Amino acid sequence: MCILDARTGGHPDYDRLVFDLTDHVSLPTVQAQLSADGSYTPGASGEMRHLAIAGKSYLLLDVYPAQARSSGPDAYTTPAVQPVSLPSLKGVQMTGDYEGHIGFGLSLGDYTRYQVSTLTAPNRIVVDVYH
Repeated sequence: MCILDARTGGHPDYDRLVFDLTDHVSLPTVQAQLSADGSYTPGASGEMRHLAIAGKSYLLLDVYPAQARSSGPDAYTTPAVQPVSLPSLKGVQMTGDYEGHIGFGLSLGDYTRYQVSTLTAPNRIVVDVYH
């Protein structure tokens, strides 16, 4: 399964992040966890890093099995670090692509209540961060 891009949108009660996926495979598993300081460890490096876009809190996503190709028809087209100007969502950053796991970090504003879901036709991952 390949992640093709990430797009955002604002709604009256929440901000939405959508990852578009390839259609010809099963949906991935998504694990999400809040982080107070935006620190993460990419892949098996053992090196602690921090998300590039400042927030008041952070949401880390681990998507698997998945990949983000850098070229070809199934290439990931969104910048690795994407600033966002919404009430709850301030930024999205790809934090790693290692052994079938893709990591993303979301920089958040004042709100940390969220819901992650997967949808089909077309395949996608949806993250709603409520205000």
